[in-house]
Amino acid sequence: MPDHRLAQIAAGKPSILTRVIEAVKTAGWDVNLRPEAEAEKAARDPGFHLVVNKPVTSPRCLSLRRCYLDPFWRIENTNDRWDWPITDMPFAPDPNDARLARGFLARRRDKLFADSSVSRRGFTFMPLQGKLLQRRYFQAMSPVDMIAETFRANPRQSVIATLHPGETYSDAEMSALMDIKRQNPGFQLSSLKSDRLLLECDRVITQNSSLALQGFFLEKPAILFARIDFHHIAGSVVRDGLEAAFQTAAAPPFADYLFWFFKRNSITSWDANSAKAIRERLSQHGWPV
Repeated sequence: MPDHRLAQIAAGKPSILTRVIEAVKTAGWDVNLRPEAEAEKAARDPGFHLVVNKPVTSPRCLSLRRCYLDPFWRIENTNDRWDWPITDMPFAPDPNDARLARGFLARRRDKLFADSSVSRRGFTFMPLQGKLLQRRYFQAMSPVDMIAETFRANPRQSVIATLHPGETYSDAEMSALMDIKRQNPGFQLSSLKSDRLLLECDRVITQNSSLALQGFFLEKPAILFARIDFHHIAGSVVRDGLEAAFQTAAAPPFADYLFWFFKRNSITSWDANSAKAIRERLSQHGWPV
């Protein structure tokens, strides 16, 4: 696991990992903590293995990955979010959760966006990710083709796109974006902060950026061009095709969905019953805890 996580455990700082350790020790297990530098060696050891936000290494290995926001986590047999079981689960909210859901959305929105005002200024926010010229296996099409289809659906719309701060873009990619700009005057590349664009946009169109999920807390609808675990209330080109994706509802049940997604289908690290929830999840994956 990452060195900073090992340091947190050594310092006795509560975290999802201390909860995992508590969960398995309660079941009578021994725990051996290894730094990431020893990952290959650890994978050859007998027993069961848990990695933190890394690809699984064997049938007895699971991945612990944050569910986008603290304190929510998932334990899965793949690190690819678009292949997590929730991706294929039907969205089925409990009507009895409606009041709790509204409160959850309001609290998390305040935490994410503080006292910022929400508006709709007539543009689509398009957070771009990496490999703009390639169609990867979990995508309906390449990012540049996504932009083209977005304008084909509405040639006169305004689209403000951002580049991912963690990506390095080639000359060919930047040239393709300039070509799109020349062909579509409504297309704009912006260096504004994503939070501001989320607050002011009408909707989000992206491959599978988590900014679309954050936009749900602002009740901004989304259209997605790639597989991802939070697709259920978004328009999804992969799931439904282009035409249906662009006809998605402008006001889906955001509060009900976010409560179902985070509170009903993830592990809350600080919850009093988190150790029990962790054991149950490990057991579902075949670990004898």
